[in-house]
Amino acid sequence: MASLTKRLRNKNKPWTVQWYDGAGKRREAAFPTNREAKDFKIKLEHDEREGTFVDPRLGREPFSDAAKRWLAGLAVAPETRRAYRSVLDNHVLPTLGDRALGQVAQDREGTTQLLNQSLVELSRQRREIARLVITGTLDEAVRAARLPRHRLDGIRLVSNSGSHDRSDFVFPSRSQIEVLAAGLRPGIQLTIWLMRGCGLRVSEALAMRTDCFRDGTLRIFEQVQPDGRGTVALKHRSPGESREMPAPAYLLEAVDRHVSEHGTRDGYLLAGARVPFVQHRGYLKSFTRAAQLAGIPEGFTPHSLRHVFASALLARGVPITDVAEWLGHRSIEVTYRIYGHLVPSAWGRAREALDAEYEAWSKAA
Repeated sequence: MASLTKRLRNKNKPWTVQWYDGAGKRREAAFPTNREAKDFKIKLEHDEREGTFVDPRLGREPFSDAAKRWLAGLAVAPETRRAYRSVLDNHVLPTLGDRALGQVAQDREGTTQLLNQSLVELSRQRREIARLVITGTLDEAVRAARLPRHRLDGIRLVSNSGSHDRSDFVFPSRSQIEVLAAGLRPGIQLTIWLMRGCGLRVSEALAMRTDCFRDGTLRIFEQVQPDGRGTVALKHRSPGESREMPAPAYLLEAVDRHVSEHGTRDGYLLAGARVPFVQHRGYLKSFTRAAQLAGIPEGFTPHSLRHVFASALLARGVPITDVAEWLGHRSIEVTYRIYGHLVPSAWGRAREALDAEYEAWSKAA
């Protein structure tokens, strides 16, 4: 049975409920009012009788600790464990690692965004591993009575750039892009032209500074964290490493207009007022509403603007190796897998080169 006492030395939370857990260890929880303490005591005693009580403090454990413990106890082959650990360390923990286990368990929207937006460039197999690592960790926490439940079951993975399904390749007209930009609040409209004109990820566009532009070149070296509370190194790069790409004239004009109308904050073009930067979740909601107003087909996301950027270059004969470098892909294979179908003229050029080589060889003979 639990006991309820009042301790005057704790002025903010004088009411304390004490009990012994299943291992015989004494536990307690403090509350500001007698009513809250009584409610907790009643629920605790009911859950203890039903065998469903979970100490809420156990959910404060960092997700990273729980995930590593789950993986260490998983009965899989060594190569499978290495693949899981790679996805966990490189793609899951940078976003979820420092969050409390209980917070991750309830944030279905944030986890869905991680799997279907932030990790969209990964192959479907690695995204499925990421989903398994997250839900497996939470399932084990529920079984171990560290969590009462979680809300991440049944998250669906949308088709991504790593699959052969090209249904997500939507190419809006210029007028639709203009309406899309106008549908955002004035302070963040520039993001559309940054992503459309230079193929930036939304996290990179939100971290843009005035000193990133020089002599028709855009040089970036950081990206905004999903929660908007700071910046980190670029994807696939170490802190301080940068990426460069050409900046079209219309983008430079848009940047000048933005600075003239909205100014900057510590050199950042899109810094927020309440938090340092715009948060991904809020931006995505605004983007989706603006895309609907522009009449762009459902499924068009900020990442789709990278597809528009890449297709515009490839269709005009820009080498795919250059496009891969500007997009910041870790490997040229990624670029070929996503955009190889947009370079049909390569076949024609190859035939012309082989025919010319054969004709020259024949004449020489």
